[in-house]
Amino acid sequence: MKKSLLVILALGMFSFPASATDVIAERKANFKANAGALRAIGGLLSAQDFDGIAAQADTVARWAAVMPEYFPEGSESKGARDEIWLEFERFTALSLENKAAADAIIAAANAKDAAAVRQAVQTLGATCKSCHSSFKN
Repeated sequence: MKKSLLVILALGMFSFPASATDVIAERKANFKANAGALRAIGGLLSAQDFDGIAAQADTVARWAAVMPEYFPEGSESKGARDEIWLEFERFTALSLENKAAADAIIAAANAKDAAAVRQAVQTLGATCKSCHSSFKN
């Protein structure tokens, strides 16, 4: 019973809002948390805090895994280009590339390999840039 409750609570971490206005606010908050995690990784790398790096990269990976679900039709906003909905499969594929890059950071951090973390961070940055250049105003 306790295990089921924990699973339900964990799944609720990325709850889905009821209205388009709510989903826009939620995705903005998630992107803000994502940006904070990315900034933190740089400082943690300087400190060789591999556990912290893995935790922050996990935040990025979890957001990337659900990001497309926060762009339902009818949730257009000034920060998002219409191309998201016109090319939704591509948008989804880019979010999965972003997740894979974050997962690579986690693996490198778990191996305590600073050079591999740096390389994975560059790859992650490139995935962010490719999506932003196509889909962000």
